[in-house]
Amino acid sequence: MPSKLQSLALIVILIGVICLVIGEANLANSNQTQVNLQYSAWSDACNLTNGNTYRIDISGNNWGSGFAASNFANPQPLNVTITSPGGGVTTLQAFYWGEAASGMSKEGTPPTMISVTYLNIDDSGLTVDPTSPKIVITAKQTGLYNVSVPQKGGLFYTSKEPPDFIAFYEYVIPSRETYSLLAAGGGGIAALGGITFVVSLFRKSPAKRKRTAK
Repeated sequence: MPSKLQSLALIVILIGVICLVIGEANLANSNQTQVNLQYSAWSDACNLTNGNTYRIDISGNNWGSGFAASNFANPQPLNVTITSPGGGVTTLQAFYWGEAASGMSKEGTPPTMISVTYLNIDDSGLTVDPTSPKIVITAKQTGLYNVSVPQKGGLFYTSKEPPDFIAFYEYVIPSRETYSLLAAGGGGIAALGGITFVVSLFRKSPAKRKRTAK
């Protein structure tokens, strides 16, 4: 049977997890507002605000020719570099997949980003969401963030044409204060409950005195 301290610790952990879930649900219900868009360019820069979360979209209709011809059996990478206001560099590979041509269509569908692998993260400039299939970052500095793709290297530059567009979208959370409070508070509460539970495992129960017969 769990002790009273262990039961209390489990309750505290449960409360922390609930707070985290509610906070993440609040983030999931956020709207995405386009804050910058650059057509036909190898790079784009946008002023971001410390603490805010953004999605970066990079797309090109002309990238679909290889997929349309069924030349690729696996998702293909696009090399991306993000430079923070302080000069720190984050590098990643965004993987795209497109459907092969079918029926009357000879071009197939433009490939879409399906996963992201982060190779190096500028911890002083941003944090990333490694669980998202898109490029999602949270700014740690207020200032100009630059996103660029190399003109050589990666699947999509065989035509030597830049992406059709690079865009920044800001997550507008209905109640950012509520999200921050629940995310930070929930994590702290869950951690406190976990520590309490571990401590309770090593705590010795007080020895019961044996009654002596009169």
